[in-house]
Amino acid sequence: MRPSWILLAGLLWAQAALALPLVTVIESYHPENSWDKDYLQGIKSKLDGVAELSFISLDTKRLPTSEHLQQARMALAQIQQQPPALAILGDDAALALLGPKLARMNIPTVFLGVNAAPERYFEGGKLPPKVTGVLERPRYKPNFALIRELLPHTRRILVLMDEERSAHILREDILQLHADGVEVQLISALDGWKKVILSAHENYDAVVIGTYQALVDETYRNVDADEVMRWSQANSKIPLFGFWDFQIGRNAAVGGVVLTGFEQGAQAGSMAKLQLQHPVQTLPLRYGGSGRVMLSRAQVERWKLSISPALRSRISWLP
Repeated sequence: MRPSWILLAGLLWAQAALALPLVTVIESYHPENSWDKDYLQGIKSKLDGVAELSFISLDTKRLPTSEHLQQARMALAQIQQQPPALAILGDDAALALLGPKLARMNIPTVFLGVNAAPERYFEGGKLPPKVTGVLERPRYKPNFALIRELLPHTRRILVLMDEERSAHILREDILQLHADGVEVQLISALDGWKKVILSAHENYDAVVIGTYQALVDETYRNVDADEVMRWSQANSKIPLFGFWDFQIGRNAAVGGVVLTGFEQGAQAGSMAKLQLQHPVQTLPLRYGGSGRVMLSRAQVERWKLSISPALRSRISWLP
C-alpha cells in the first residue's frame, strides 16, 4: 500500500497539470459600460475553458482625470501580487497607463479598442515584442456617406463627443479626413451637451453621437450614459447617428455603419489564446471589423427616411 503522502503528491501534481493559465483583463472603463459588457463577452467566448480570467476596472470614464494614476497604481499592485500569464488591456487609457509597465514586467499583452497609434504609448515609439492587439477604427467616411444617402439634402454634419481621452483621439482622426461639411465639437458637461442638441438643427442636418459616457452634471458627478442617449434622442430636432452598435435603437440613434464591442473582444480573445498556446509567436496587429450597417426601425419611421433596395439588402435591423 502506497503512503498517503505519495497519493497526495500525485493528486496535487495532477491538479497543477490541469490548472488553467491566468489571464487578467484590465478595463479602462467599468463593467456596466455597454462597450465593456460587449467586449468582455467576446473575450469570454474565446477563453472560457482555456484560461482563468480575472478582471480589474480603472473606471476612467466616471472618475476624474486626477484619480487615474492612482487607479493604475492599484491595478499594478494587484498584478504584481498575482502575475498573470497574459494581460488583456481594454481601450487607450489602460494601454497608456499600464502597457509600458507590463512590458517591463515581461508579461505578454493583448490590447483592444485602441484608437491611437499604440506605439505612441511606449518609449521610443515602438511596440515591445510581447505586445500586440486589436485597433479600433470607427468607420467615419462610410457613416458620413450613409447619412448623405438617407438624408440627400445634407450639407453639414456635427460629430458630438465628451472630452474623455478617446474623444480627443477621435477628433484628430476626423479632422485629418478633411471631410466636407463635417464639424467636431467636444463638450464636458451635460448642460452644455443639452444646449448643443437643442440648437443643432439651426446649423446642421444630422448629429453623429461619438463618446458621451464621461459627461458630468453641475456637481461634476458622472451622468448615466443611457440617460444621455435617451434624452438626446427625445429632444433632438434632427436625426442622430452613431459609430457603435450599442448607440442604435428605439430610444437611441437612427443608425450607422457600426463597430461592435463583441467583435473586438472576440478578436482579442483569439489572439490571447494563440499567444498562450504559442508563446514564441509574434502576432501582427489586427483591425477590429469593417463595420456593418445597422438601423432602428422605429427611428427610420420617426424621421420618414427612404431606403433604397441596394441599402436595404445590407441592413441589420433593430427595433
